Amino acid sequence: MADADNHVVREAACQAISELASKLEGGGEGAEALAPFVPLLLQALLVYFHDESWPVRDEACLACGIFVGSYPLECQPELPTLTERWTNHLFDQIWSVREDAARALGMALQAYPSLQPI
Repeated sequence: MADADNHVVREAACQAISELASKLEGGGEGAEALAPFVPLLLQALLVYFHDESWPVRDEACLACGIFVGSYPLECQPELPTLTERWTNHLFDQIWSVREDAARALGMALQAYPSLQPI
C-alpha cells in the first residue's frame, strides 16, 4: 500500500498506520508489541511529506504527530526531521495541510515539554 500508484491508497496507508498508534497507545501488550516497529513506520510516513497529492501530505503530518504523542521515546531520534518537515508544511498551499502540521507540532510540544518553540 505504501508505494501504490494511486494517491487514495497512499492516503489510506497513512491513515492505517496512524490508527495503529492511536488504537494501541496508553501501554499494554499491544503498544509494547508495536514499539519496535515505530521507527520503520515513521520512515514510511516521512516519505509521504513530499508526496504530490495534498491529502497524502496532510495525512502524513497528522499520522506522525499521533506517533510522537503515542511513542515519544521511539520517535525522538526522528524529531529534528519531523519538526523541520512540519514547519515546512506550515507554508503549504492547502489549508488543511497547514492545520494538521500545526496540530502535529502541538502534539510534539506536549510529548516533549522541553522542546524549544520554533
